Amino acid sequence: MWIGSYIDWNSSKFIQFNFANVHINNSERFINKLLEAKVRMPAILRIDVDTAYQNRILNYARVNKEVFLGIDSLGYLRSCKVIADDLFERGITASFFFLPFTLPSREFVQELMKEGHNVGLHAVHTKEYTDFSADVQTASKSLGKILGFTKHGSGKFKLSRSHDPNYNPDKFIDFARMSNLKFFLGNGENPNEGWQYKDGVLYSPSAFWLNRNYREDNFTVDWLIKASRDRDVVVLMHPEDVTEGTNLMTREYERIMGKVEFMPVLQKIEQTGMK
Repeated sequence: MWIGSYIDWNSSKFIQFNFANVHINNSERFINKLLEAKVRMPAILRIDVDTAYQNRILNYARVNKEVFLGIDSLGYLRSCKVIADDLFERGITASFFFLPFTLPSREFVQELMKEGHNVGLHAVHTKEYTDFSADVQTASKSLGKILGFTKHGSGKFKLSRSHDPNYNPDKFIDFARMSNLKFFLGNGENPNEGWQYKDGVLYSPSAFWLNRNYREDNFTVDWLIKASRDRDVVVLMHPEDVTEGTNLMTREYERIMGKVEFMPVLQKIEQTGMK
C-alpha cells in the first residue's frame, strides 16, 4: 500500500491519498490531477552533457565525427566535472544526461550517484525505435539502469554525423514506454507548461533554459525564482554554458543556484507515486 500526500494550496489543507484505492484505469488521470495541483516541490536541474572536450578539434572528432576516444588526460568531460564539483560544494543535486559520445567512466558515474545526482541518456539516434533502443543499451553499459532521457537537439539542426534532428515528443514518449523508461524531459521553451503523465511516462514539455537564446524575454531569473516557489520548473543547462559562457550567463547561474531549491528528477517520480 502506497500512501502519499500534498498540500491543496487553494484550501491550505494537507491532503493524504491511498494509491491502493485508485482503480488502474484511472491511475493516469489521477496522477495528472496530482501534477496539476500546486504541490510545493523543488525545481529540477537538468544538465545535458553535449561537450566531450573543451578543445574544439578533439570535441569535433569525438561528438560530431564520432571517431575519437574519451581520454581523461586530454580533458575528457572536464566542463562536466567542473560543474559537478561546484554543485557538490553548494549541496545541490541534479540530473545529468549524457550523449553516447560523452558517456562517463563508471568511476565518475559512481561519484555522481554518491553525491545524490541522477544520470540518464541524452538521445541522439531517434529515427526509429531500434536506433533509440541501441542508444539506451550503449548508455546502460556506462550509466547502469536508465530510467529516463532527454533529446539532443530541438529539430533545427543536424548536430553530428548520425544525429536525427527531428523532434517529435509523442514519438519519444512512445519510445520511453516501449523501453520501460519512467520519464522524458522535453526541449520546449515555455516553462509555463506543466508536467504531464502520458502512457505511463512522466513528461515535462518545456524548460527554463539558462542560455538566453532559448527563452523569451519575459522568462527572467526573477520569474524563475518566483515560479519555483509553488511548482517544479525544469531548469536546463549545459556545462559549457558556465565554464565557457558569457559573464551574464555566469551571473545568472550564480543567482539561480543561490535562490532556487533543486531536486533530482527521480525524487519527483517518487513523490508523484509512479511505480
